[in-house]
Amino acid sequence: MPNDKCQIKKFPLLPFSQLVYDMTRWMPGIYRFPFTYTWLGGAKDKSRIEQAIRTALHNHPVFQMRVDWRGRQYPSQLNDILHGPYHDITITANGEDLVIGLTISRILGDGRSGEILLEDVHQAFEGLPLEQDDYWGYLEYVEQQKQSKHYHNSREWLIAEFADESIPVRPTTDRRLWTLLPPKAGLYKVDYTDLFEKIQALSDTQYLSMDGFFSLCTALAIAEYCSTDEAALTWAYEGRETPEEQRVFGSLHRDIPFKLNVKSQMSNLKSDLIREARNQIRSGIAHSNYPYTLTPPYDKRWNYAVNVLRVPDDLPLQKYAYALLDVEIHENPQDLSLWFRYSATHYKESSIRRFATLVRKYAEWLLQ
Repeated sequence: MPNDKCQIKKFPLLPFSQLVYDMTRWMPGIYRFPFTYTWLGGAKDKSRIEQAIRTALHNHPVFQMRVDWRGRQYPSQLNDILHGPYHDITITANGEDLVIGLTISRILGDGRSGEILLEDVHQAFEGLPLEQDDYWGYLEYVEQQKQSKHYHNSREWLIAEFADESIPVRPTTDRRLWTLLPPKAGLYKVDYTDLFEKIQALSDTQYLSMDGFFSLCTALAIAEYCSTDEAALTWAYEGRETPEEQRVFGSLHRDIPFKLNVKSQMSNLKSDLIREARNQIRSGIAHSNYPYTLTPPYDKRWNYAVNVLRVPDDLPLQKYAYALLDVEIHENPQDLSLWFRYSATHYKESSIRRFATLVRKYAEWLLQ
């Protein structure tokens, strides 16, 4: 690393990391998640496990990333890789077990990142080589893409496609958006295990992902809740489309807009709605290189849209705090559920229950 700081290349933060960075300037500590991982029987291997954790952290450059006063990131060095400006890790024995405490800021990475780190810790513990994380190479690639024709075309398409601000992007709030009341979180869970096999069958036959299915159900629920023929929302796409990106710890996921015009489906048949949802998912991914929903001035609207996201495991970076309304898909081999994580400052629980009932209503209807 050059000694002359002027020679260090600096990059803009990735879109979601920029959002988190901006929020931390007026709400310090926001999007910092504490998480405890218990390594059963690990106390006897404490030093070996600690070394594995250090090896895994050193494999991911973002853990030594610094942000300057302008909000641009650059590589640096830490005195101790376990403790940085955006993460803190403690390792303590508890009887025969080892308790690993992590506090990680969402500025560092997305949900897939948490899985990558745990995989690398276990690889290092077994003495196996780790695949390189070319984080800085990825940032270089992102900056190059901003000059491409495809990036420009995606920007123009997204602006034209989602320009109509009269389309609701959330169920109507019970309290005005700009309230002075302190933020308060709420959570409402709905079991979908009884529909799991039918949803998977629809996905296989209609080529509509689970993200697409629940985006469709949620959009239909927003339209009915708001008494409109149209609705829009965002959904979280993992991205990571190249082999090199598979091992990058960073905020590579993409926030993609999705809209539905019920009236335009003249017969309003299920097949028409499913086809439209499939087209929305595909076209959204095709144009997702431009971060429309996270870019000013469009972010002023889309920051408060419903976000549909898949949360397969209980990992720290998959928690989304301070959302107006997130619809989380929790899936594992045994069960399926939707978690409505909402701002109790803006919504009554009864309103979220009503909205969740509408989502369930359309899920059952589509699967009939």
